[in-house]
Amino acid sequence: MNAAVIFWGTIVFLALAALAAFVLSHKKNVSNKVMSFLLCAIAAGSLSALCSTGFHSYTYVTPAPFLLGVFPVTFRLDGLSRLFSALLSLILFSTGLFSPGYLNHLKGKISFGQYWVSFFLFALSMYGVVLSADAITFIVMWEIMSLSSAALVASDHSHHLVQKSALIYLGATRIASGLLCGGFLWMHSLCGSWTFSDWNFASAQAIFPALLIILGFCIKAGVWPFHIWLPYAHPAAPATVSAIMSGFMIKVPIYGLVRILVQGGLSAPEIVNLAFILGSVSAFWGVLFALVQNDLKRLLAYSSIENIGLILLALAIALKARAANLPVVADIAMTAALFHCLNHGLVKSLLFFSAGAVDCQAHTRDLHKLGGLARRMPWTMASFFIGSFSICSIPPLNGFASKWLIYQSLFQSTMLFGSYIEKGIALATICLLSAVGALAIATFVKVMGVGFLGMSRSHAAEHAQEASTGIKISQGFLVVLCAGLGVFASHAVKFISQLSLMSPDSVAPATVEFPLPMPVLALMLFSTCLVIYLVFLQSSKVRIFKTWDCGFGALSTKTQASSESFAQPLARIFRPFLRYETNSTIKGRDRRHFPEEITVEVKIVSILESRIYLPVLAVISLIAKGLAKLQAGSIHLYLLYVCSTLVILLLLGTVL
Repeated sequence: MNAAVIFWGTIVFLALAALAAFVLSHKKNVSNKVMSFLLCAIAAGSLSALCSTGFHSYTYVTPAPFLLGVFPVTFRLDGLSRLFSALLSLILFSTGLFSPGYLNHLKGKISFGQYWVSFFLFALSMYGVVLSADAITFIVMWEIMSLSSAALVASDHSHHLVQKSALIYLGATRIASGLLCGGFLWMHSLCGSWTFSDWNFASAQAIFPALLIILGFCIKAGVWPFHIWLPYAHPAAPATVSAIMSGFMIKVPIYGLVRILVQGGLSAPEIVNLAFILGSVSAFWGVLFALVQNDLKRLLAYSSIENIGLILLALAIALKARAANLPVVADIAMTAALFHCLNHGLVKSLLFFSAGAVDCQAHTRDLHKLGGLARRMPWTMASFFIGSFSICSIPPLNGFASKWLIYQSLFQSTMLFGSYIEKGIALATICLLSAVGALAIATFVKVMGVGFLGMSRSHAAEHAQEASTGIKISQGFLVVLCAGLGVFASHAVKFISQLSLMSPDSVAPATVEFPLPMPVLALMLFSTCLVIYLVFLQSSKVRIFKTWDCGFGALSTKTQASSESFAQPLARIFRPFLRYETNSTIKGRDRRHFPEEITVEVKIVSILESRIYLPVLAVISLIAKGLAKLQAGSIHLYLLYVCSTLVILLLLGTVL
């Protein structure tokens, strides 16, 4: 297939779709089903085009007049861009199935014309970023991706909280873009080229531009301590947007790190150690704050911070191993990072779709107002249950497979690294990942127990019904992908390792071993569950009788474990990090023996937000108010400013 057809087919169709969305948005009779069908068709066509090209690499440079100023648009399709483009196509296809049923409950809240225009531009730019072969094309596509996603976050812009969330996210993207532009300009001055393949980060001069680039990517990915925008943006955005942002957009910086820094030969220990520390802290910080959240989408946002930290950690291990001349460990860690990008993208999209289905039917995401959804929304409950199993790394689902590869790289590090310090760091990281895994299990057990089991805590949850057919099909599609990638993990690992990202001859398939063949493990678990059901559950006799109720009568929602009561024991352990406080108020004549009303308020303070970001913003605001006085509204004063600036520049030019 002609490379130009591959590159331009998807891009032209997405651009035409954005134009069609803008034109059709003014017609009231146009249904969201039309745009969703168009999205599914584009995603399916892109995926089939990618699969038909095999493992060959293609490069395409646009001729005049299709230029960015004086620069041609340069695209490259290889193993790395093919993997990320395939992930994007799968998520977009499932989003197209999910959208019609979900967007119905947003009628009157958002402008569908603005939504679909921004959505198709968002999809177009993400394809463009992962196909970019030079810095100019990359930064243009990156900016379109950032601005269109900010517009999607602000879809329901009538609410003050949504406006605040969009501004926070937009501010983070501006800082990230500024750092990337600085790093790209610096590398161009060193290498004399805008093409990524010509950049070399092995020299000592490339340390500072590499630092700017990795910081820019970390801000966009939501890595600690730059993760503040994520818990604001995801609850504000529609579920379709949250699924793509968490499932793919925050993986684009990982793609950039691999494409630019890893393939550019980065070996500076300062940068690698920084990535290792940021990844480790992000994994722990994200899951710890996820545990104490009550908003379902906010909880999933913090879970994304955890998993993006795991991916960055795996990349740092790969770079450390390559610097230590350990190709086995390097290939395993790199395969783990890319495999976890693929797995987390699918799983997190599934979880956000399930959260969107709950919000659509129960009209709330607050765990305090949910409960009892297992009987009313069994399909959504099963989908969220499988997604929770996968994200908690329970075999034989795909989350276990990629997490196991990260453990394997650390196990190999403890044996193959020559330095005892490196061995100790690897061993400590294994302990950290074990704690992160335990907290992740506690987090999603809380969601399942409080949100889906027990009795309904609100009228809306009590009368919730199962979601529409399209929503169920999209969830089922992602469930099949998650289960398939887990059961056939060895084949997926072999495919990803053939991308040859770390060395010409990848050795990862020969060295990675799972505890049991994943199909055998899946069959064993299924057989065990079937035997338990047939022997113990189906044949057991149910005895119904009234238990001792302490004189309180029938059970009520107040007797159930709440979100806070479930998380409180662990939250108290990590109180220094969470700033966890509980304030209790007891009312009544004889409060000690017969309390009439008890109120418990839980307070969690974000240390980074309260101690660092807010004071910095206050200083910036103070400086801005001082500079605002220069804007007096007098044209004469403005001319004086211009004249003074020119005089100063002339004097500096004369002196220098």
